[in-house]
Amino acid sequence: MNRTFLIFLMIGTAMMIAVIGQHETDYQQQLDYNPWDIDILEGGSSRVFGITLGKTSIQEANQIYAHFAKTLLLVNTNDDGSSNLRMQARYDELTIGGIVAEIRLDYQLDQQQLQQIYNESQDKIEAAPQPIQSLSPIELSPEIEARYLATPVSMITFLPAIDIGENLIRQRFGQPGSETRVDDSYSQWNYPTLGLTIRLYSNQPDHFIYQPLK
Repeated sequence: MNRTFLIFLMIGTAMMIAVIGQHETDYQQQLDYNPWDIDILEGGSSRVFGITLGKTSIQEANQIYAHFAKTLLLVNTNDDGSSNLRMQARYDELTIGGIVAEIRLDYQLDQQQLQQIYNESQDKIEAAPQPIQSLSPIELSPEIEARYLATPVSMITFLPAIDIGENLIRQRFGQPGSETRVDDSYSQWNYPTLGLTIRLYSNQPDHFIYQPLK
């Protein structure tokens, strides 16, 4: 009796390991995207990394990546020196096309909505509210995050853990529409027909920023 039970237990364990292994394989296939695989859709939006800009929600992104993101409220400084708020979902250490990377998804929210979120986040802080210009990233509460899970993604930032390199970028994306040398350590390549901006750094991996076509 005990021997029979042991045999069945061993068989069940082997089957469970096989099922888990199959799920892990499926998970890797689910993240089998590449930064140069960009589908341009009608209306000027694009689909990349399984996300359709302006359509795919943060909740759907959580399902696509099988991860829950860390949600932050940040200040974006514009070229003219002005500031505005951004709400961003961040996925750390995803494996994208064999590359370990971070994915950042911007929520499609206007400044009035973001200001309300900021005010609510500050209500929970005993200290005096910070000026927007000096605001450090705020990790939002699960209650706030849950209310905005249905919000579409407006922009994607892809941060690979390795330097992809200029040669491979030109090979995969083609010649950029424009190249701007910002300083000795940073230049920017623009691909307007793809809705893509690539920031190339000499001291850190490059940043790939995907937005709808203008």
